[in-house]
Amino acid sequence: MTERTIPVDAFGPIALDLTMNVGSIRVVVEPTLKRARVVLKTEATSGPSADAVRDTAVSLTGQNLKVRVPDAAGGTGDSTTIRMGNGTLTFSGGNGVQIISGNVHVTGHGGGKVFINGREVTATGPTGDVVTPITAEVHLPARSVAVISTHTADTVVTGTLARLEYDGTSGSLAADRVGALDVTVTSGSVIVNDVTGPLDANLTSGSLGIGAYSGHCARLNVTSGNVRMAATPQATGRLAVSATSGCARITGASHLSTRRRVTSGYVQIS
Repeated sequence: MTERTIPVDAFGPIALDLTMNVGSIRVVVEPTLKRARVVLKTEATSGPSADAVRDTAVSLTGQNLKVRVPDAAGGTGDSTTIRMGNGTLTFSGGNGVQIISGNVHVTGHGGGKVFINGREVTATGPTGDVVTPITAEVHLPARSVAVISTHTADTVVTGTLARLEYDGTSGSLAADRVGALDVTVTSGSVIVNDVTGPLDANLTSGSLGIGAYSGHCARLNVTSGNVRMAATPQATGRLAVSATSGCARITGASHLSTRRRVTSGYVQIS
C-alpha cells in the first residue's frame, strides 16, 4: 500500500479545492476537529497509482487548501468527450481510434495501450498490471466549505458543510447536509439529504435528489435529467425550474414563488 498524509498547518474551518478525476473521495466534517487533514492511499506500492499519490500537488494559502491528484493512467491534457445516452467517449492526448471491419485500432503518443476497467490489455497477453484505485480521505473542521471537481470518482460527504460546489461527469455524490449547494452534473448522480441554503443545479443526463430543502433561493436547470426534491415549510423565496427533455418533481413548494420553463420536458410542483 502507498499512503500519504497531508497535514494542514491552519486552525479552524478551511476552503477545500479538490480535483480528483477517478477513484473515491470521502469527506468527513468533524465538529471537534481543529485542523484539517487529507490522506491519499492506494493498494499499489509502485506503478501509476502510487506515482499519482506521491505526485499530488498541494498548496495552502491562508485558509484555502488546493489539492490536485493527477490521473493514474495517461495524461490530463485537453480532451474531447462525446456523450451517447448514459455513456461517454473521451479522446485526449493522442491520435485517435479507428474501427475498421469490426477491429479496433488505437494510436497515440502513449503507445496505443488499451485499458478495460483499469486493467491494461496488451498485444502479448490477455491482461497487464492493474491500475489500482486511489482513495482520498478528507477530514474537515466544522463550518468548512468545499469545491470538488471529478470525472468518475464516487464522492461521499459525512457531516455538515457550510457550502459545497460539485462538478462531476459520470460520478456520484452522496452528502448528509450542506448549507449552500452548487452542482453541475453530466451523466452522474447527486443525492443530498438536507440543503439549508441557496441551491443552484445544472444537470445534463444526470439525476439529483434533495431529501429536504429549506433554503431561500433555488434554481434548477435540467436537460434530459431527473430531479426529485422535497421543500420544507422553512423554505422561502423563489424556486425557478427549467426543463428541456428532462423531468423535475418538487413537493412541499406550494408556498414558494415559483417560475417554470418547460421544453419537451415535465415539471411538477406541488
